[in-house]
Amino acid sequence: MKYLPRLILTLMFTLFFAGNDSLTSGTSFDESEILTSQEELELNKILSADRIRRLDSLLNVYTNIRGFNGNVLVAINGYKVFERASGYADPLRKEPVTAASVYQLASVSKQFTAAAVMLLKSDGRLDFDDMVVDYIPELPYPGVSISHLLHHTGGLPNYFYLIDKYWSKDYAPDNEDVISMLERYRLPAFFKPGSRYDYSNTGYVVLAALVERITGMSLNEFLQRRIFIPLGMKNTYVYSAADSTAGKRHVDGFRALRRGYMRIMESKSNGPVGDKGVCSTIEDLYIWDQALYSGFPLSDELLDEAFSPVRTLSGKEVPYGYGFRLRTYNDEKVVYHNGVWEGFRSNFHRYPESHNTIIVLNNTSTRINHELVNQIESIIHNFPVEDITRAMAGLALEKGWEQAYDFYLFLEDTGQSEQVDIERLAEVSAFMEHTGKTTKAGEINRLISRIQGLDRS
Repeated sequence: MKYLPRLILTLMFTLFFAGNDSLTSGTSFDESEILTSQEELELNKILSADRIRRLDSLLNVYTNIRGFNGNVLVAINGYKVFERASGYADPLRKEPVTAASVYQLASVSKQFTAAAVMLLKSDGRLDFDDMVVDYIPELPYPGVSISHLLHHTGGLPNYFYLIDKYWSKDYAPDNEDVISMLERYRLPAFFKPGSRYDYSNTGYVVLAALVERITGMSLNEFLQRRIFIPLGMKNTYVYSAADSTAGKRHVDGFRALRRGYMRIMESKSNGPVGDKGVCSTIEDLYIWDQALYSGFPLSDELLDEAFSPVRTLSGKEVPYGYGFRLRTYNDEKVVYHNGVWEGFRSNFHRYPESHNTIIVLNNTSTRINHELVNQIESIIHNFPVEDITRAMAGLALEKGWEQAYDFYLFLEDTGQSEQVDIERLAEVSAFMEHTGKTTKAGEINRLISRIQGLDRS
């Protein structure tokens, strides 16, 4: 059978209930039948068992054959169902990767810089349409707005070129040094602000400097106060060679050679932050992912704007929001970012409508992250049996077996009933019995009996 995309399944599910006047009101469950958050997680793993087995096999191949070193986390329907630490954090010393391994996130950092700007917007301290020179008056690029920098439509010159050509000091420059070089050397802008999209690391360094000017804090201090500490992201920080309170705790980056690995030494371009520089763990990034559904620290209204494209002056759509790239997969919006920097490769992909998430962190320069993400994406979004069985189980557990069976009859009429996994429903029933949810277990058992033709009452 052709795969039934998740959104089509959801629409079919919704239309069924909206148009079915014969549905009963459902079974009432007392408070003792309510699942705890841990029980919900375990139930979700049962309903995702085929996906989990596929993910485990996939990571075995990438670790044992392809040489993947790093961390992978997958959430389905908002629940973390798969997490794996593979290979070595330091392949030269054979130090293993763990869930606590801290990575430099490279350009995945941009979403945190954008979040800092959004928080200042919610505080009433700036507007997205404000000109950057209102806050950094020496910047020689009038007409560039905060929004332009967020969307990469500002046209600022490349700061890496400035460092390579003009920076001769024996320490790495910081954000203010980049501003000073932009002022001193006045390289021409690439284009009129808003007229084109051109991915700009300089723009996000300038945004970080703007945050620091407005708040009087370093970017690290501001993010610690407003995001990392409130959310419990205890192993996340902005790295700064000049700030002893944010010293290096992350693993090193390596370059994979034909035989073995070479440790990559940090360059002077590692000094500026905002475009990169945030260091974190796979667990902390999952905390951040879940926080983006909660309305704290960023409101849903701000996130709707952050997850929306912009248009250039000519009307061409730019698939980049505030610190997030934008695309679709199976008609579902994906907000994501990838990062590459000095041996580190990071991928943070979110599917807000289905609450699915893929996070991959790697510190050995291997170019398999994108391939791995694509494989994981296909696995978690292309399992019609699990999608339909999940819907059936959810109905029985929330509304009772009769409504679940009505939905089964609807699936039967539309040629989808063969996708219901009876064995998986039986596993759900056994789990309900094990956790003392006997009424819910009974609803699942009654549903199974009715589907199998054993119960005609």
